[in-house]
Amino acid sequence: MLALASILPSVFLFLVSSPSPAQSAAILRRDNGCNAWPSVGIKDNNNSFELWAHYESRVAVPLAITTFSNQSSDSVNSSIQHAYLAPNDLGGTVIGNLFTLNNSGLIGSGSSSSNSSGESTNTTWISNAVDAGGSFPFSLAVDTNYAGIADDYCEVPNTDPNGSLINGPLFGVQGTTAGWAICNRIDNPLFQGVVFKPAEYSASYGFNFSTCLNVTIYLRSDALGNLSS
Repeated sequence: MLALASILPSVFLFLVSSPSPAQSAAILRRDNGCNAWPSVGIKDNNNSFELWAHYESRVAVPLAITTFSNQSSDSVNSSIQHAYLAPNDLGGTVIGNLFTLNNSGLIGSGSSSSNSSGESTNTTWISNAVDAGGSFPFSLAVDTNYAGIADDYCEVPNTDPNGSLINGPLFGVQGTTAGWAICNRIDNPLFQGVVFKPAEYSASYGFNFSTCLNVTIYLRSDALGNLSS
């Protein structure tokens, strides 16, 4: 009996810690992630929008998907498989600047003009998980239905009771709209990127922490009526 009693806890732990594939998918997808925020966010927005960064100095700049490269884009189907969110004119080669939200996943559209025929090729990029201290990464989309697996990116209504200098809904991740910054790259100080919760160890992600400036990221679009404001 003692031998059986010692085995039972191990069997119980194995059963509890071995979820079925369906259970694992439900955990990874996090379909209702935005609903769990302190301020309920919006996980879907099919209207194309731009993302802008609002500095504490009240200056706002547009953001874009970029390769952090000062060379013309290689074939999207070959060497460039990853991209990052950065200021539109300070992030290297710009791929695109229009986005949608699908199941808490940020989807970006872009193009490349370096295919063999010289024609512009439309591409779709999906957001990946963002690490504290690291950049905001994208990868080429295989299936946009998987855009929401990596992290819960959400559109959050701007409900500041004292009024806000930011005319549009805010953009956040991991339950907060705070923590965004724009920092200079170490490998090329002329380039910048969007960083989440920067710190000294951001150097391991290629960013100079001493250059980081806090920003609030928000949405602009024709549908919102704030594209020119």
